[in-house]
Amino acid sequence: MTTQDEALIAITVYRENRGGGYQGMQSVANVIQNRSAKSGQSPYTVCTRHAQFSSISMPGPESYLWPAETDPQWQTALGIAAAAAGGTLADLTGGATSYYAPGGMSGGQAPSWAASMTKTVTISNQIFFK
Repeated sequence: MTTQDEALIAITVYRENRGGGYQGMQSVANVIQNRSAKSGQSPYTVCTRHAQFSSISMPGPESYLWPAETDPQWQTALGIAAAAAGGTLADLTGGATSYYAPGGMSGGQAPSWAASMTKTVTISNQIFFK
């Protein structure tokens, strides 16, 4: 894994679920790892693929958010990314490759892709699928 891969994991988990605590951010990193393993693509490519992680590849308030170096949530995200890069990050998601946050969906409706996938777990107000 490259330095760029690790950096993209850190910023993605921070932007996607910094409010979800360690497990919430770890679960996002797990999805990145699972997608990377399944597709054979680098975490960098997985994170920057259009419309996959909206905080990275789509315009919006989260995509312009940069953490302060002293932000405790950023420090947590960096630690999670380092564990992912080192191959020591456990998978809390049961192999999930997708997730959504019902609170962020219009009317709380599940996205159309969810019907064709198997729910694995709910972590920090996000529902995970494979």
